[in-house]
Amino acid sequence: MAEITTSTAIPVVGAHVAIPVWSLLLMAVAVFGAYVMVQENGIVVSNWMAVHEFFHDARHSLGFPCH
Repeated sequence: MAEITTSTAIPVVGAHVAIPVWSLLLMAVAVFGAYVMVQENGIVVSNWMAVHEFFHDARHSLGFPCH
């Protein structure tokens, strides 16, 4: 009979994972978009009332008060 051997690979601790640049940029845009929708009060966006009206219903549906 043939002998069956199993091999278990030991994971390398501290191995680097390649993260694509586009995914980091997409995450930054998403975080900025969430900031504008939830917290922006005119510091970053100069035309605040347009942003406020655009996100008004979405903000309330997520449970964030805005006035």
